[in-house]
Amino acid sequence: MAAAEAALPDGWTAHADAEGRTYYHNAASGATTWEHPGGAAVAAQDAVAAAGDDGVMQGWESPLVKAVIKWFTDTEMEGLFRDAAAFADMHCDVFEPDQEVHKLEYTELHKQYLQLFEDKLSAFLNSLGGYTLEHFFAALPKCVKQDSEADMMAECMLCCLDYTFFCQLMCERKREKNAEIDLEAAVVSAARSQGATSPSRRPGLVSRLGRQRA
Repeated sequence: MAAAEAALPDGWTAHADAEGRTYYHNAASGATTWEHPGGAAVAAQDAVAAAGDDGVMQGWESPLVKAVIKWFTDTEMEGLFRDAAAFADMHCDVFEPDQEVHKLEYTELHKQYLQLFEDKLSAFLNSLGGYTLEHFFAALPKCVKQDSEADMMAECMLCCLDYTFFCQLMCERKREKNAEIDLEAAVVSAARSQGATSPSRRPGLVSRLGRQRA
């Protein structure tokens, strides 16, 4: 309780109901809420502090998931797409878009791709005061049933990290790179062909230039 009160905005106090759940009250306005008035990230910090080393307590799941939702939607979603694009540029040449057989390398690369995101999520959870991936993955299914934002985030994460989506991303990027190479080769070839045509072979232009000089 002390940890929760320390981070509260002025006028707010933390209380526990008969079942031990924390709620917040503002005596000046008369407002009462289950949500931490200092924000989701602060609530998650307070929850883990009150829970102890293992982070297990009733009511910690929702603040934790809300903190991750804000982190993911405000900053990390765009970063995840950038990381995916960079990873695809680096590794897409391994993939064969026209072959249905999946190589073992695909699975290994997918594991590396997942690790990029898990490392970021793990660092963020730890910054909240000691949460782990295990806490988050235990809390998310409970919150998905009650919170549409949590459900949307879970769907987005699953889509971005799904193996099939990953392979499609890699194959599509390889096709784009091959198309870029083909286009570049075509431009170079056209430029060379154009350069091979000397001014003497363009009588119209030479005649016009001659008349202008005269």
